[in-house]
Amino acid sequence: MFLKLIKKRNEAKDTVSFFFEADKPFNWIAGQYIYITLSKLNYPDERGSTRHFTISTSPTEGDLIRITMRIRESSGYKKTLNNLPNGSIVEGKGPQGTFVFDEQIKNNIFLAGGIGITPFRSMIKWNIDRKLNVPIFLIYSNSDSEFVFKNEIDEWVKNNNNIKVEYFDTSESGHLDKTKIENALDGWSLDKNSLIFSVVGPNVFVDAMEDSLNELNIPDSNIKTEKFTGY
Repeated sequence: MFLKLIKKRNEAKDTVSFFFEADKPFNWIAGQYIYITLSKLNYPDERGSTRHFTISTSPTEGDLIRITMRIRESSGYKKTLNNLPNGSIVEGKGPQGTFVFDEQIKNNIFLAGGIGITPFRSMIKWNIDRKLNVPIFLIYSNSDSEFVFKNEIDEWVKNNNNIKVEYFDTSESGHLDKTKIENALDGWSLDKNSLIFSVVGPNVFVDAMEDSLNELNIPDSNIKTEKFTGY
């Protein structure tokens, strides 16, 4: 499958969304990812010319495929992608992944670390657009105040009683931990025994959240994780 770059959008500091048009019908489930291969790299990258990225748009938002990423100077792949002009063609493969929105779960806690917000954006938008009214409680941790998609999320919370969010700027409040999670849950008056926790972010974040949830006596069967490596 070939993808044409239609447009780019700055989302936050060093964070960019890329919108692609596929050359054939493309269907995905909220939360899935896609492999993207560049024909050549303008900068060296020991990891090569292929990466996988979560599709940050919901299937309800039209045919354009959006991926959202942090642009790192150390990544020749991302620097090359960021320099591509509109109209450029890349190769896509997918969708793939089983970390998807489960409409049967009625008490969702989403724990996002940094750019790990991308699958949750897709899932929340799907939930809203499909009028599923599934309760979603987002705990969003970031290293600074540049929360990706914050304006959108705040608008969704304002207009949907079943969507709630709590932000943690770790440069101000310190890293998210057992106590902060527990306080957030207590503020929402939730029965912790009925909750399903979905955790997405870099390895160190996911590992720390698993440890914190274990300390809260959340059973492993109630914890779903997705690690973003090398982003």
